[in-house]
Amino acid sequence: MQQRDIIKEEIEQLGLAIGKLIANFIGLKTIGSISEAIQITNTKLRSDLDLDIPMLARLEANELEEYIDSNNLTDIHLDQLASYIFEIGMHEKAVDGNGEKWFEASMRLLEVVGRKSDTITLARIDLIGKIEKELGD
Repeated sequence: MQQRDIIKEEIEQLGLAIGKLIANFIGLKTIGSISEAIQITNTKLRSDLDLDIPMLARLEANELEEYIDSNNLTDIHLDQLASYIFEIGMHEKAVDGNGEKWFEASMRLLEVVGRKSDTITLARIDLIGKIEKELGD
């Protein structure tokens, strides 16, 4: 029982840390360069939480599920990461017209959370719609 409480607490702390980093990204994005905000956020996610966003975006569905399971990522974590990756895609699309790999990565995350979760959120439905629009589905 104690082991479960410790794991639960670690997962909650991970969620708070991801949320804080994404909030910092939004703050940085509004006051400065989006490229710089992405770079800072990716660096912090990697150093503080051992989450490598570019590597995560390259994983295929089965590898992604293994990564998610091994890092104890929850629905909330995945929703936050999918939104962040979508924002990277929007930036890349604006810069060089090619955000497709990021949109696809965001959708893969949402597909995994859809398979693993018993719940759906309006924010997730909205993000799926935005991604489909960007991908031209």
